[in-house]
Amino acid sequence: MFRKRSRAESFNKSAKLRKLEELGLPNAKLKFCPEQLLNINYIFNERLEENAAHSTDKSILLAKSVSERLVQRLLCGVGQLDQRFSSKFLICNHQHRNKSLPLNLKYLVRLDSLSTPVIYENDQTLKYSVIETDSDYPAGYARIRLHTSSFQTWGDYTSSNGYLRRDKVQAKFVELLAQSAARDLPNSPLQVDESTSCGIPGKILDPATLHFILNLDSKYQVYYGPGGNVPRFPDPRDIRLAIIDEPNGVKLKIEFLSPALSNISINVRLLVAIGIDAWPSTTNFPSRVSLGHCDCLLYHRASQTGMYLVGYGVQSSAWQIRTPAAEFIMLNHYGVNSTVRTVLDVLYYIMDEIDTSRKFKKQVCYKILNRYILLTLLLEELEENSVNHGSDVIYWSPLYLSTIVLQLMDRIIRRLYTEQQPNYFFKKSNLFINPGHLSDEDFIIEANNVKNYLGRLFDKSLMSTKDNEAFQRMSLSQQSEAMLLTRWRDIVQGLLPPSGTRGRRFCFAGSKNRQDVVHTQYTNRQLEYIGLLLKNMLLVHQKLLQADHTAVDSTINHMDFDKGDHMEDVIFILVTIMEQARDQYLANATNPNIVKNKSKIRSHYNTYTSKLVDIIRKDKEIKHQDYSDDTVLVKIILKWLYKAMDQNKRHLGPILRPYLNILFTTSHAVSWHLESIKQRQCDAEISSLNKFCELVYNGKITPAEGLIDAVNKNWDWAKNMLKMVEKSTLRIVFICDRGKVYRHILSLPSYDRKKENDGGSRTLESERKRRDIRRQKTLPNRSYFASIMKDKEIFNNEDLTPQHDLLKLSSPLTYVLTSKHRKGEHRGCGDVLKTLISMQKLNVFQEVTSCLPQEDRVELLEIIHELQILKSKQSGKKWSNTLPHSSSKANVEFFSKYTPKEESAGVKIVADGVADEKREELKLKNVNLNSLIGTCRASRIREDSNIFLLNDNFKIKSLLNSSDSFRF
Repeated sequence: MFRKRSRAESFNKSAKLRKLEELGLPNAKLKFCPEQLLNINYIFNERLEENAAHSTDKSILLAKSVSERLVQRLLCGVGQLDQRFSSKFLICNHQHRNKSLPLNLKYLVRLDSLSTPVIYENDQTLKYSVIETDSDYPAGYARIRLHTSSFQTWGDYTSSNGYLRRDKVQAKFVELLAQSAARDLPNSPLQVDESTSCGIPGKILDPATLHFILNLDSKYQVYYGPGGNVPRFPDPRDIRLAIIDEPNGVKLKIEFLSPALSNISINVRLLVAIGIDAWPSTTNFPSRVSLGHCDCLLYHRASQTGMYLVGYGVQSSAWQIRTPAAEFIMLNHYGVNSTVRTVLDVLYYIMDEIDTSRKFKKQVCYKILNRYILLTLLLEELEENSVNHGSDVIYWSPLYLSTIVLQLMDRIIRRLYTEQQPNYFFKKSNLFINPGHLSDEDFIIEANNVKNYLGRLFDKSLMSTKDNEAFQRMSLSQQSEAMLLTRWRDIVQGLLPPSGTRGRRFCFAGSKNRQDVVHTQYTNRQLEYIGLLLKNMLLVHQKLLQADHTAVDSTINHMDFDKGDHMEDVIFILVTIMEQARDQYLANATNPNIVKNKSKIRSHYNTYTSKLVDIIRKDKEIKHQDYSDDTVLVKIILKWLYKAMDQNKRHLGPILRPYLNILFTTSHAVSWHLESIKQRQCDAEISSLNKFCELVYNGKITPAEGLIDAVNKNWDWAKNMLKMVEKSTLRIVFICDRGKVYRHILSLPSYDRKKENDGGSRTLESERKRRDIRRQKTLPNRSYFASIMKDKEIFNNEDLTPQHDLLKLSSPLTYVLTSKHRKGEHRGCGDVLKTLISMQKLNVFQEVTSCLPQEDRVELLEIIHELQILKSKQSGKKWSNTLPHSSSKANVEFFSKYTPKEESAGVKIVADGVADEKREELKLKNVNLNSLIGTCRASRIREDSNIFLLNDNFKIKSLLNSSDSFRF
């Protein structure tokens, strides 16, 4: 005990770590000292550990599993009764691994007949228009106006003006649910047409995974089927079921007649939804986020996942716009034990505590706070209060958990007093909208409830933790982690050019012979990262919703991309960046002179931007550059941005200089994680799985042969599938087209499974118990060092997890696509330890961990050694086999990494001359589409319906997100 304390004391003396500062809460009128903040960290961690222990109740897990299978049965019956309401997938809308609300389930029911993209290539899309901007309806809502050709199918559910009515659609859905519950069929998933309905666990997906699956060819889709020798759905006669039609969706209240589950009640919320493969045009997200924000790439990728029009609210013909896939991606950028997710868990815990205290009050008070409001507050904090990459990484470490939570709770008090909490995506939409029965006093009472909780927390934080060993371990771990992040920040900042000469180096007029020297300051990693930012920004532009979105894609795909002018592409990107810099400068201005003269500053900026475009048009070198490499285009964009800043110091310089400075420093910090970013982009796993499906579908191999061959080639999805086969018989379902469903059974011989159960399970079980016992005595679970040491498994309690859930979360496509999420422990785009290994700075990690307990330090060193060996093996491979190269110079031939036997099997050898011709033809068609220049051209072409033409066919938007940069 004394040795640990002395080690921690010596660590604190040697560490150059900014200590916790005193925290004042102006709205709660409380002030917390650093010791109290540390105590609150301990209180929060203890409460979360207790909640996690209670959440592993096997009966609750079983009840939720049975309820989910019952929902599947009801929805399969709905699809059989009326094909218009069929849904091939079931979308989970509740957060996975959310421990604080275990008895509530939420699902989106996607109406495939109205949604885009269609589930099969040959399906026809119903024609309709989505109208977002309607003054008669609140922000964040849209209306659907059917075209004449669609009235034959959905005409019974429209208003007199041709708008699809939410209330009529939901009423019919409730009627079909009731009829399905009264029917005897289907009583087994084997009786379900899986090409149109969802009866198997592998097709219960999160919204982000579904987005990626819908963009795959249907012949490449494989899922896990139900478990058991004779799979059956739950019988509604064994369950007490209530179906309630409410404005906020369809509510199912499920109670069980079985004695084992009779004391459990599950609430299920079903929301009828129409998927739209577009991003709402009425939101300013992510365009409001600077390219220099550390999460800019994450935000733009999340914005490419489309939206849903959901039946929610009291409006009869208005559908609420929701973006569940974007929210899922943004949240799963962080691991379940990261500080970001821990803050959200603590906020949920506090809300539950406030709800519990409300029950004991005599005064009637309504619940106003909900989970989405708390999630919105967290997302706001992540976006708006970002200083720089290094500071953000340190601030969002476990040491500052209490600081972040208390500040958010204090902000809630102010929002409740003002009765204003904007929606994260639609700032004009108020989440505190009064449903009619609330008064101003109700909001004040709710604010006082939050105040009272903070007061009680203040009293608890005055406790003494001097002799508490658990507190000492937590404090040591948190300080060590903060020290590691501080050292990481110092390393990255130490590699920057000196700040005193950075501005002078970027200056063009001051350079010898007026040469452009800016490119020497940006590394290739930075240029490549900025190219990714620009490409994803343009992809979001392509995704913006147009009124008649069902008639756009088919015309764009047949446009000739090779006839465009590179000059216009350069100008399009340049003007987009300059407009963003201008808008953010004016929006964030606090100087009274700037605020007073906003319109004048905007006018001068636009005038000189127009002159800059005229100068660029006269540059002949732009037309003769080779844009097959994205970094060439990035260099040209940066060149003209810095020229504009340098040559117009009065009007363009003050706006562009801070914008470009932040872009430079952020790109420098994030570029060290570029390898990790590319690994998550790599599609090798999904490509091998697609090849496996194709070969099975064509009858060239059996699933068992393909599985063994894929395991031998070390594909992760195959190793995971083999583990599932080793546990029990596994059904895999191939869905190739409408009405074409192929089911296969994989199993081991009985003697092999008996040997596996007798020999290996005890060893694994004892090893798991040994690790759990050891962890309880050393580091807390919610720490970076504990996350490094824990096993990379999907399930922490496989013995308690129902088979249905195991099959759902281990299904091949789900397993592969969920691995694309970062799930990191800190803010940023990569992992600190892996990046330190690539930078050969492991001595920093070893120095920081020297104060940890000895057995933890030894285990960490072993893991580091394994990572180094793995890194050296990967570095020996060719670049094309490990990471996707951003340069479009790479060959565009479509290699299949998965083959059934020899690597050369089935490869057709073509004559050299013919191969070269086809290669050049593919480069003309594919390089332009996939490169930065091609993405830009596609964005300009898509906006043809909302543009007017200026000199030399330069296209600028005039209607959607209109800009007044160019005035003639």
